[in-house]
Amino acid sequence: MEIIYRLIAHTDPAINQIEQLYTSAFPADERRDFCDFLSLLADEESVFAVMGAFDAGDESRLLAFITFWDFGTIMYLEHFAVIPQMRGHGIGTTVFTHFLGNIASTIVLEVEPPETQVAIKRIKFYEALGLKLWPQFHYVQPPYSPDKNELELKLMTHGNVTLPMLENAVEEIYDNVYGRRPARSAE
Repeated sequence: MEIIYRLIAHTDPAINQIEQLYTSAFPADERRDFCDFLSLLADEESVFAVMGAFDAGDESRLLAFITFWDFGTIMYLEHFAVIPQMRGHGIGTTVFTHFLGNIASTIVLEVEPPETQVAIKRIKFYEALGLKLWPQFHYVQPPYSPDKNELELKLMTHGNVTLPMLENAVEEIYDNVYGRRPARSAE
């Protein structure tokens, strides 16, 4: 299947498909309210962006999306989702490989700790694409809003990321993505 990629604006006709996939793929504690999502996209000063992947045979059909933050030396990949009908068909690998080759090669992302089969499978997926898990790095995702919970997660990186770079990226994430620090200290 041929895929077309494009950056998504808050006025893009595909935004409804993105909202549907975003809210169904991620639990409430792992995502911001969609009105805040749209506000970030509409803000010309924001370093938040969304890359959509579409079926070349039907350019209005969303297959997957990636949300990310451009912090200059490193990008934070916030969300990555593939439509349920296309999971297990290699679309995720294709889209992620495109992202690494055309958008950002030095990235950091959050994953659930390798304590469930789903989390282990997800980590193995990213490792197969060249990402590195930082198992000893303690990281707590702050809540997206006061009515949501913080989460203990792990970080993965791609590219030549050093510990100081990762620590700086975490500061950027706390300040820009969440606008707050977690109540539980990240060490």
